[in-house]
Amino acid sequence: MMRVLFVGYLGRGQTSGMRCAALRRLGHEVLAVDAGAIWRGVGYLTRQIAQTTLRGSRIDELNRSVLEKAAQHRPELVWAEKQEYLRPETIEELSARGAVLVHYNPDPYFSVEWKQNALADACLPLYDLLVVTKRYEMEAYRLQCRGLIVYSPLGYDPVGHAPPAAQAARDGDVVFVGGWERRRERLLSSACDFTDRVSVWGYGWRIAQGSRANPLRALRLGRLTPGRSTYFGSPSRKLARTIGEGEGSNGEIYEEGYANAVAGSRIALGLVREAWPDEHTTRTFEIPAIGGFMLADRTNEHLELFEEGKEAEYFGSDEEFRDKLRFYLANDAARGRIARAGHERCMSSGYSYDDRIRSVLNEIKL
Repeated sequence: MMRVLFVGYLGRGQTSGMRCAALRRLGHEVLAVDAGAIWRGVGYLTRQIAQTTLRGSRIDELNRSVLEKAAQHRPELVWAEKQEYLRPETIEELSARGAVLVHYNPDPYFSVEWKQNALADACLPLYDLLVVTKRYEMEAYRLQCRGLIVYSPLGYDPVGHAPPAAQAARDGDVVFVGGWERRRERLLSSACDFTDRVSVWGYGWRIAQGSRANPLRALRLGRLTPGRSTYFGSPSRKLARTIGEGEGSNGEIYEEGYANAVAGSRIALGLVREAWPDEHTTRTFEIPAIGGFMLADRTNEHLELFEEGKEAEYFGSDEEFRDKLRFYLANDAARGRIARAGHERCMSSGYSYDDRIRSVLNEIKL
């Protein structure tokens, strides 16, 4: 087993923290640096300036902390997750100390301009191994990076995404846990035509209910809208009552709250993004792992991962979405059969983060 220095976002509910825990379950001696801690207590404007200029005491602090922890831990492996603010000299010093350097990105990078920055561009070619979760970005990584490039789909946490110990009450017909997007808003609004028990949690939903004249709303939602820098769409009155409070200002739910919401629903939606060409998301694995019935977009990757009509259900248009909702809300037996088969597929197919990380380390014989 190895000494591992893990650099990632370790806040509550972050999948980065789940992968850190998976490395520990695999028997490695892990020392972690919480990359998100540098922004805690920082005002929005200050943070935006630092992230735009890539300068400031907070970014200095992150790089200093990583090197201090490396000197203390003497890692054989550095596992860095979605690192936008590490500097090339930090990566080079870690390499000079003999560590194998791995970068893991759960998000798109080259496909979304606002996710890129000069520091990450300079650092990506310095890693020994790059773990890519977006198959459509593999060629871009090959063109830009020198290290070994491995495709690894997202996954689920066998602890946080286990079925609840107590049977959850079926108090929700349709639930969605994920960020706002224009298409998602349209689909969820249509779900309200079939049932008044629709629930949604995630970033942007409360913001979308704000005034169209708010420039900050226009900028934040515009980032999630294909091909547009600002968004001035009207709030959805149908959805106003469906949006859950969640935890914190972003309205997200985590861990036991998430598991209870999925387990207590009749239909849990696995909607992919419209703003970039994802074909699966973390929900693809989390919903079946929890034991929920998943209705998701029909994509090639979804069809590879779960068999349609047997282990999950899919739709390819708004009309088909409505048809599937109508059918499965009225057919408990069919829905339960698919949910059980989807759970079994998830458990037996190597979809957990433990399995994903084990496979990645096997690629580099670690």
